[in-house]
Amino acid sequence: MIKIKLEFERGGVLYGLLNPEKAPQTVEQIVKALPVTMDAVQSRWCGREISWGIATQDPPPRENSTGIVSKFDITYWRPWDRTEKTPESTSFESMAFYYGAERPTYHDGALSLNVVGHICYDQETEMEEIGERIWLSGVEKVRCSLA
Repeated sequence: MIKIKLEFERGGVLYGLLNPEKAPQTVEQIVKALPVTMDAVQSRWCGREISWGIATQDPPPRENSTGIVSKFDITYWRPWDRTEKTPESTSFESMAFYYGAERPTYHDGALSLNVVGHICYDQETEMEEIGERIWLSGVEKVRCSLA
């Protein structure tokens, strides 16, 4: 397991664990791209999700992808059938964490995500508070780095 740290500009730090056994190519590319500081947003299409952009050197393929996520999951997504970002996205690739179980969808249908790890389970309250804050208050910077 590889530990990451998410630091939010309006306060709060979350720790997560990336699991190379779940998606080895994806985790490898994420680790190479860190640290990254991007806008964290709440995606209404995807439910209780906070996502931020990331730019890997070599965008990974679908690996053990799913259309159902659990609370605490950390995911990677990109438009699998495109070579450029979708018009409404701020970046081509994104990471996210879920503060509730969801069936992520987009305006054009269900999403397929690579689950790469999870937020540390003892941070449930803080994770929910940060998720709700971003949902209610809007965009805020997050720095994602190795811990």
